[in-house]
Formats: sequence, structure tokens, C-alpha cells
Amino acid sequence: MDERNTESFRETFRLADEGDALAQTKLAGLYLEGKKLVQDDVLAFHWALTAAETGYVVAQALVGLMYFRGVGVELNYPKAMEWFIKAADQGHSSSQFNIGLMYFMGLGVLRNHKMAAHWYQKSAGNGFTPAILNLGVMYSYGKGVKMSYEDARECFLLAADFEDANAEFNLGVMSLLGQGGPVDYDAARSWFQRSAEHGNMDALLNLKFLNSE
Repeated sequence: MDERNTESFRETFRLADEGDALAQTKLAGLYLEGKKLVQDDVLAFHWALTAAETGYVVAQALVGLMYFRGVGVELNYPKAMEWFIKAADQGHSSSQFNIGLMYFMGLGVLRNHKMAAHWYQKSAGNGFTPAILNLGVMYSYGKGVKMSYEDARECFLLAADFEDANAEFNLGVMSLLGQGGPVDYDAARSWFQRSAEHGNMDALLNLKFLNSE
């Protein structure tokens, strides 16, 4: 480690010790990565929690994830939910998504598709692509929301703007089956092509099937 990096670490530790939440969260990340410091998930959790308790939203989201995955602390879904809600109340989009996911899967709470949709909608409103995608799936099957292929398609189109391979695949399927619009094989090919280019193997197989017709 060169002298500049050494000085930078000293400053980060000094600020963290003095209560700087940003520095504390940075230390948590460094301990998690284990690249510039010896990896220590327990110390990572310590610094993340210290910062989170000051109300720093990024740290709150990180603490929620660590409880959710059991990293540096024993897995605890209710605790994860508690911290995700703190971050979500400050508009943190991925925490809003994680709350939706927990309600959808019944992790630490009773499964509730309406609540899942509610939190996905909040996250989607903040532009979080996974939430937009999941909301589209819920519209497709009428889980937690009124079934609507038109609304599902709108969600998938929004996610596809961010080159989401799953959204592109779903648009291909909808075009193939005439869901939310007329059957359109050319559009299906186009969406499967885009999805395949972004790594979706199912799209590649569907594309080969269509091209063999």
C-alpha cells in the first residue's frame, strides 16, 4: 500500500472514530470487500450499524441487507425489514424493492401480494428497474393488482429501456401470444434478439424456434 493510500485510510478511520457516518459506511464496505483491508464481515456490520443508527440512509440499507443475508450477523428477517423500512421511508429505492420482495415471498412477514405490489410501485416510481420488472410480472398474473396485460407491457417497456434482458424476453412472449396487443411475430423476434444479446438463453432458444418456422 503506497503512502497516499495509507494516509487516506488513516483519515477514514479518524473520521469514522469521530462519528462521520459516510466514513463509517466506507469502512464497512472496505471490510466487506476485503481488497484494501483484511475482510471482516463482523467489523463491516459494526461500522454499518454505527452509521445506520445516525440515520444515514445508505448504511441503513446496508444493515438491512446484512441481516437479510446473514452476513456479519445472524440472519434475521424481521430485523432486515426494520432497517429496510427506515431506509425506504427516506426514499431508498432498493430498500423499497426488498420490502416488496419480502412480502411477496413471505420472509419475516406473512405473504401479502398487495403489500408487495405497494412497495414495488414505490420503488418503481423511483426508477428502480428490478421493481418495474417485478411489477410487470404481477400485472401479468394479477397478483396483488388487477390483471392487466396493458399495464404489464408498459412496465416491461420501461424496464427494457434500461436493457433488462428479462423485460425484453417478456415483451417477446407477449408479442408472440398477443398479450396487451396483436400477435406480432416480427416484434417477438426483435425482442427475443435484444434479450439474447443481453444474455438471456431462453430468448435465444425462442429466437431459433421462430427463425426455423
